[in-house]
Amino acid sequence: MGAYSRAVEHVYFTWPDRRFRYECRGCGACCKGHGIGLDVTGGQLVQLVARRPAITAFLRRRGEAITAFNPRDRCWFLAEDGLCRVEVEDGRAAKPASCRLFPFNRVFRIGRYTIVDYNSVICPLTVGDGGITHAEIAAEIATIADPTVVGTPLAARDAEAEGRAFVEAERAITMAIFAAPGDARAAWGAQADAAALDHERAAATAAFTTILGTPWQLPSAATLTAASWLTPSLRFNELYGPRQYAPRSGMAPVLARMWLAWLGFAALGEQLAGRALGLQELTTLWSEQAPLMHAIARWTEAPVLKPGPIDLPGVDPQHLVRSLAQAFVDNRKARKPLGDLVGAMAGDPTARVTALKTAEAILRAGFAGR
Repeated sequence: MGAYSRAVEHVYFTWPDRRFRYECRGCGACCKGHGIGLDVTGGQLVQLVARRPAITAFLRRRGEAITAFNPRDRCWFLAEDGLCRVEVEDGRAAKPASCRLFPFNRVFRIGRYTIVDYNSVICPLTVGDGGITHAEIAAEIATIADPTVVGTPLAARDAEAEGRAFVEAERAITMAIFAAPGDARAAWGAQADAAALDHERAAATAAFTTILGTPWQLPSAATLTAASWLTPSLRFNELYGPRQYAPRSGMAPVLARMWLAWLGFAALGEQLAGRALGLQELTTLWSEQAPLMHAIARWTEAPVLKPGPIDLPGVDPQHLVRSLAQAFVDNRKARKPLGDLVGAMAGDPTARVTALKTAEAILRAGFAGR
């Protein structure tokens, strides 16, 4: 990682400049059980303890960071009116650093490169003109000295080279998507081979029909536009998050197909809700449906497992997961695509959906090191 520098250089923002609007509504959603991230290096811990010594009892160390525990239902400093008592009584500068940055408080470093992400699960962000600027957030980050708040390192063998490659590639994708929000073909072309879209849509339709009994389709223009604004952030979190469906070097085609499947699930969500979906809903949908999205992304590839013990789930009605795992073992010579193996599964759509989600680890293993 190298020496930490407070300078925000080579920065990449995962959201559009001036488009996301954030206004504290006193909902308190961000102040419940997440802990308090303090700028210890900048002296914030000393300042907070001096004014509120009782907080000392609730300090804890998380790796290199010192944070303060708070109850799951509400922060110690959350007043009845939904406002932060530290900010009201002591001024915004005294507010804990991660809280001051929220919801744009997911700040990572890879070499000299800074990636600034946001929390679209907890915070009810809206889209519109006159939103938060990149310059405002960069200036706020520059006031925080503690690298545990604004310099979380991303794992990399060669951080400088990987940081440069990631930022250059993702910035180009982001610019293309933000230039034409709501244009699925343009967004696909930014992420993958533009000429392959019709083929991939056909594969997604085959997968949706086999698994769910309904074809893949695009969501409405409003939902598609919201999905466009979210796409760079979701890409970043999939590439550097804990799931790791494939090595980052080979994740590009898988991630693009997962994105296509996500749009199909968004269309189904719209049918249930009877309206367009917002940023929070679409983010949660990606997280919850990721196992199915991964399966659909691998639909035309051949999964293989070596003979031997298989880690099966404790609950496996109709033994569908066991049967799928055995099909992967038997697939060493036949090399049938996943679509054929799923199509041969017993059960109705309900059973197939739940089995495929339960079989996430087996799917991951089946496509590892082929």
